[in-house]
Amino acid sequence: MNQEIKKFIQQWQYLGIVIFLAVLAAGFLFYYSITTENWLDWDSTINHQISPQTARWLDGVIVDSTKARLKPFAVMLENHVESRPVAGLEQASIVYESIVEGDITRFLAVFDQNVEVKKIGPVRSARPFFVELAQEWNPVYFHAGGSAEALAMLKKSEMYNINEISADGIYFWRDTSRAAPHNLFTSADQIRRAIQAKEIDPAAEFSPWQFKNDDVPNTSATGVTDIEVNFSSNGFYQVRYEYDPDNNNYTRYLGGKLHKTESGIILKAKNVIVQHVDYDIVDDYGRLAVDLDGSGPAEMYFDGNVVQGSWQRINGRTYFYDKFENQVSLNRGTTWVEIVFN
Repeated sequence: MNQEIKKFIQQWQYLGIVIFLAVLAAGFLFYYSITTENWLDWDSTINHQISPQTARWLDGVIVDSTKARLKPFAVMLENHVESRPVAGLEQASIVYESIVEGDITRFLAVFDQNVEVKKIGPVRSARPFFVELAQEWNPVYFHAGGSAEALAMLKKSEMYNINEISADGIYFWRDTSRAAPHNLFTSADQIRRAIQAKEIDPAAEFSPWQFKNDDVPNTSATGVTDIEVNFSSNGFYQVRYEYDPDNNNYTRYLGGKLHKTESGIILKAKNVIVQHVDYDIVDDYGRLAVDLDGSGPAEMYFDGNVVQGSWQRINGRTYFYDKFENQVSLNRGTTWVEIVFN
């Protein structure tokens, strides 16, 4: 009986020693945690795990710093009445719109390299002034052929171009549900496949525009709620933007209707720029020579306001200025540039 009692006491002594050592270790850890910088500092640990955020060069949108300076890709997109609706345009960061021949307009859409879009098109041919605009962003330029002058420019250009009417046709496909020639498409995945296959440096090489945060709530709007862009007397190509103060953006209308893409998404813009340029008709087909050099008048619309100013092309890059010659800071997000002929 005495042996059992003695054994019982010894077991409790051992347990007591274990508990004492555990408490001592816990106390040591607690003391160390409050006297050692950043030890078990969960906020610090989380901050080290999250990459810093910064403005994307292309459109000012705040992104992971590792994704801020990527080479964009640009695609020539059709806007012929028979080609509508366009696909993928809602994902573009920068869109240029201009008459290409006669009264028909065409788009040059510039996309961030990380964008996810399964269908982009219809893809159409290049023109010299669209090549000039594309070169400002040094993108990977996707197109389907082009005028003789445009193709000659592309041969001399340092800009990578992927032409469907060549061995690069593997990066495009025809949508058999649409009538040719308005049925050529590509995708972001196909474009990234081309960039990888051709071992193109993914880093951006262009001078970015200036961007700012939205002025929200907007109490200083000048009442410019509608923007009309009349490329010609053809109503099918007339453009209008309507300011939405709740979202501080502009809803786009084309031919008197809401402009929707193939997926049913209504096109919107954070900034609308109207750039006035000189031009000449160079052949019987109606092809154009558009003067994008030098400078000219421009109106910049954002935050429900209009800034009357100018555009200037400096070292191959177009910038926009107010009447005091200050470079305009645009809102972060999508910008549409409407190239209007004088």
